[in-house]
Amino acid sequence: MARAQHLDLIEVAPNADPPVCRIFDYGKFIYEREKKEREAKRSQKVFEVKGVRLRPKTTEHHLYFKTRAARRFLEQGNKVRVMIRFKGREDQIPHVAQRMLEKIVQDCADIAVLEQGPSMEGKTMLIVLAPTPATLAAAHSKATQARIQRELEEDRAKGYVEEDDEDEDEGDEDGESGAAMGTAEAAVPAKLTPEEERAAQKARNRKKKDEERRMEQYGLP
Repeated sequence: MARAQHLDLIEVAPNADPPVCRIFDYGKFIYEREKKEREAKRSQKVFEVKGVRLRPKTTEHHLYFKTRAARRFLEQGNKVRVMIRFKGREDQIPHVAQRMLEKIVQDCADIAVLEQGPSMEGKTMLIVLAPTPATLAAAHSKATQARIQRELEEDRAKGYVEEDDEDEDEGDEDGESGAAMGTAEAAVPAKLTPEEERAAQKARNRKKKDEERRMEQYGLP
């Protein structure tokens, strides 16, 4: 019967009793299956996850730029993982980190949804934001790209450089990075004059007082 119709005889259920076969065009069947697979792959949305890293003592000014960076990542069609890393006794003030994350969620509510709520991974509290369907649809439009570029240039002019913080070395979000501080310390001469020693001691005292004021601000012992 298959030869008479110029088709193929295909065994589809070899373990049935009796075995089941179908008569059809096997080449056409393979072509249509591959076509459906290609269409399914095209319709799949592949998200890139960008990272934004904060600290509990990140200032409002710096948080503003970090939020704008998160919005740009979302408007480009990426997911954003917002991480707040605790150091030392900072893990005793999780409410401060939660308020910061809530503010970011609110500021991005028009273009993103909260995919993963606040959770702790070691000494890091994090959330994951995902772009809305409307945001994804507009991600590659010329108007969106132009706005993103304009905002990025504005932030750069104010001293902020956008980067994916996912693999960023740990540092102080509010000022010098750990590497920069280490370089500064290495640059101090091995032997100081009495005047230089007094100036260095004053700088250390100021730094210690600033740190104590920050700890008092967050209610740390």
